[in-house]
Amino acid sequence: MFFQSTRENLVSKDVVFRACELHRLKMSNRLPAMIYSAPEQEEVYELDFGENKPVSVRRKTKAKHHEFDDTVYSKWNVLPDILLEDIFSRLSIRERYYASQVCRNWNRIFYSKRIWETFVLGDRTLTRRKFNYYMGDQYVLDHHRTQLCLHRIARGFRRIIITKMENFYNLYEFMTILSYYGENFESLNRIRTFEFTFGCELDPEVSQGREKVYGTGGKLLEALKRLLDDLKGLKNMSLQDLLLEKEEAKYLLDDVVYNCGETLKTLKIVNCCKESYAMLHPACFVNLQKLTISPQHLGDENLLLLADTKIKDLYLIQTKLTEHAVPVSFKVWKECSKKSPFLGIHHLLEGPVDTQVIWQDGAPVRSLVYNTPEIKVSVSCIFTASSIYCNTLEVLAYLGLPDYNMQDNFEDRSDTALILLARCCPFLDTLVIRDRISTATILLLASQCRNLRRLIVRRNALIKKCDWPHNPEWTDSFYSWLRNTSVSVEKTTEEVRRMLETKWHPLTDEEFKWFKA
Repeated sequence: MFFQSTRENLVSKDVVFRACELHRLKMSNRLPAMIYSAPEQEEVYELDFGENKPVSVRRKTKAKHHEFDDTVYSKWNVLPDILLEDIFSRLSIRERYYASQVCRNWNRIFYSKRIWETFVLGDRTLTRRKFNYYMGDQYVLDHHRTQLCLHRIARGFRRIIITKMENFYNLYEFMTILSYYGENFESLNRIRTFEFTFGCELDPEVSQGREKVYGTGGKLLEALKRLLDDLKGLKNMSLQDLLLEKEEAKYLLDDVVYNCGETLKTLKIVNCCKESYAMLHPACFVNLQKLTISPQHLGDENLLLLADTKIKDLYLIQTKLTEHAVPVSFKVWKECSKKSPFLGIHHLLEGPVDTQVIWQDGAPVRSLVYNTPEIKVSVSCIFTASSIYCNTLEVLAYLGLPDYNMQDNFEDRSDTALILLARCCPFLDTLVIRDRISTATILLLASQCRNLRRLIVRRNALIKKCDWPHNPEWTDSFYSWLRNTSVSVEKTTEEVRRMLETKWHPLTDEEFKWFKA
């Protein structure tokens, strides 16, 4: 018994020694590669001898070697990090998560700081579904998920965009959690852009007889001001549709002026007050270069203060929530032009707006842009613009596809008004027309506008004819050229290209819809 156990121990030690020796030889590259024999497998053959049941014969054979697929597939998983980061940054949060499940490399890019430079907060962002006995399933902010998200990726935030939200409680909770994170964990000084749009309008299904338009205030305004106090490195800020009272609007930007008075470069304040109230805060930002403001927030006093700053572009924007405002006096505009000769004023109408522009007589207006589908190309509007902005106007644009019926008659169209605008405004550089216009009018605009560089029209709105009567100022050869060329879109395109010295062509509706002045 003793000898048997001793023999077993010696055999086991010998096996271990041989295994170690084989491993040492293999690691030193002196052991040839091992060749494995193919395993055996059974093949079944059925032999038919004319009987009712065939006889099956089994035999053992060597397994066949499987052929490998040498096809080269696209290597999306090994794209450079700089390309993957650019692709991920263009996706939504949900799409980024789905893309991160493709492979390990894409999952690694999911946690890169660069793709989280822009964070957009919506109604469903970082929420979970919760059943309510009175209102059914509701999406409420998940506090645990929000905290994990901030601790993981908030260090890469450079731009925060808060869109219109129907659930104000989720909005309040997110701003509170973000402020707490910035005060107790990581500082929010790396954030350079903050955009906040308050959803002051209720949908008809949600309103249920309540007031459809209302402003912010109370705890929500306190949370917003607390968050603005923590953003001490801002360079761009936008606040829209707050609709505050005058007393609340007075102290809205006190903390922002204290923290970002020298760093802020662009500021957008749209409909922050329900009534006409001239806000003095924009004049306190000494390095401000671009200001977008509603006309009811602009007055004689703050305009003179703005003239002493470094501001270059002043955009007067009107939406459907913009109240009627009193324009700045002619005398103040002239004094402002003397203090700041390089200041440019821009009129901009956005959204479904039915009202006309609040004209600023004496202002150095450079552009007049209608980004609304409901306002027609008005003859009276063009006459007013050509009379009070004749020495400064450079851009007149009607963007987007029209949402109204257009006229075909020459007397009802705006062709004559456009020619008058071209003659009265020598610095006109860009003209965007979406209404019906004849090819003869396009030829006249291209020939009479000396500084015109961009003439944008719709191909579907062109009328291929010359309905202009003979003008005594025109020669017979010129009128004959106008009539012969205007009968064809191709001939008109060639002549406009020759006069503008660009590759000009009328745009399709799809191209015109995405055009931006």
